[in-house]
Amino acid sequence: MKVSRLLISVFVISSLAFYACDDGNNPMSDSNTNPTNNNNDGDMNDDGSNNNGATLAPDFSLQNLNDETVTLSAYKGKVVVLFFFGNTCPSCIASAPSVQSKLANAYSANGNVIIVGIDQWDGTKASVEGFKNSTGVDFPLLLKGSSVASKFETTYDRLIVVDKEGYIRFKGSRGAGSDADSAKSTVETYLNK
Repeated sequence: MKVSRLLISVFVISSLAFYACDDGNNPMSDSNTNPTNNNNDGDMNDDGSNNNGATLAPDFSLQNLNDETVTLSAYKGKVVVLFFFGNTCPSCIASAPSVQSKLANAYSANGNVIIVGIDQWDGTKASVEGFKNSTGVDFPLLLKGSSVASKFETTYDRLIVVDKEGYIRFKGSRGAGSDADSAKSTVETYLNK
């Protein structure tokens, strides 16, 4: 009886330790599952999702650094990568060169892929220009994006990929630099659909 209680106690403690130490990089971890990252197409449901769980990306309208209005809906028919950042966020500044090299540079000659940065820290135009200058990114950066991040239910230093039909196909759960390869793989999948 004491041995079985001891074994049960060890099992419970081991299970708790495993889940407490999970950093989200475990492929079986709930924090790393991505119901929108799949390759099946399907019919639209009443809740705005299709039968494989992909949801329609919320449209937005934001100003870029040239005082032009940019909307997501204007990019229908193109695969769009959204890089949510904070204008002085150290991890975002560190991730931006990976987003530039692995995504923006890779698709610079392809008019069917759009990379857009969204400052969700609602910084000034000068602070976002400072981010652009310090990171060397050449893709468009949009201002005052906190409400957009809220609509997408994401945080800073994250990537989201929207397919040509406007469905979210990838929603990063790690820093953008760490997720750039996964985002690129998703772009490749949906670029040819």
